[in-house]
Amino acid sequence: MTDDAERMVARAPLHYSGSADGYAEYWSPVIRPLARRLLDALPWDRAGRILDVGTGTGALIPDILGLAPTARVVGIDPSLGMLARARDTHVPLAAMDAMALGLRAGVFDVAVLAFVLFHVPDPSAALAEVRRVLRARGSVGMATWAEEPATPASQIWDDELDEAGAWDPSPLSTRDELMNSPDGVQRLLNVAGFTTEKIWIERLEYQWSVPRFMGLRTGFGATKRKLETLDARARQACLDTIGEQVSRLGTRDLLCRGAAICTTAAT
Repeated sequence: MTDDAERMVARAPLHYSGSADGYAEYWSPVIRPLARRLLDALPWDRAGRILDVGTGTGALIPDILGLAPTARVVGIDPSLGMLARARDTHVPLAAMDAMALGLRAGVFDVAVLAFVLFHVPDPSAALAEVRRVLRARGSVGMATWAEEPATPASQIWDDELDEAGAWDPSPLSTRDELMNSPDGVQRLLNVAGFTTEKIWIERLEYQWSVPRFMGLRTGFGATKRKLETLDARARQACLDTIGEQVSRLGTRDLLCRGAAICTTAAT
């Protein structure tokens, strides 16, 4: 593994641990309905053991248990802060790197990777590991971004943070070029030994209110990290300016749109 990849492996869990509350409050409700549509396409009737890779705060675990109520679900994530928020799901949880799963081969019937693979330095290695722990005729469900969710209001944040001299002290690298198209996703799965069963685009739309949009931007993601590089006085001035501008926006400017590639595949 390269030095950059090693830094990325260490960096993402720390970021998500530090933003677990903001993620659970503001971002998880945005992506959960789309992830639920991915779950609906998986074969739960024969699922006895299920692996939720990148479980985060465990938001999908109640949905998984609703679809497979007698199954044993295990959630893994490298972020201790996110896993702490997932404890209320009352399923086994473990801090684990997706590229080196500490699990026996051929154990699980279904694996779910919802909005996680683009955070992994080597997606092919992660998918190979997922295939290793799946049983024969096992299934995987995966969602990756085709179009990153965005809103016109985001530009205000970017412009004002740049003007204030804010910067991201440790940006998260992504490898979206490998998985931001159906063909790219299919190639990754084929290389790992999966047979693609279904691949489709799911559209995302989410209407932000001003308070929740401000909460997201101050509580999670790159804008949170950038804001924290400013001293207290500059930070408050920046927030005041942004808040004033955002409060004047109409609902269209606070409408978040994106698109995800959803895929089901079999071993």
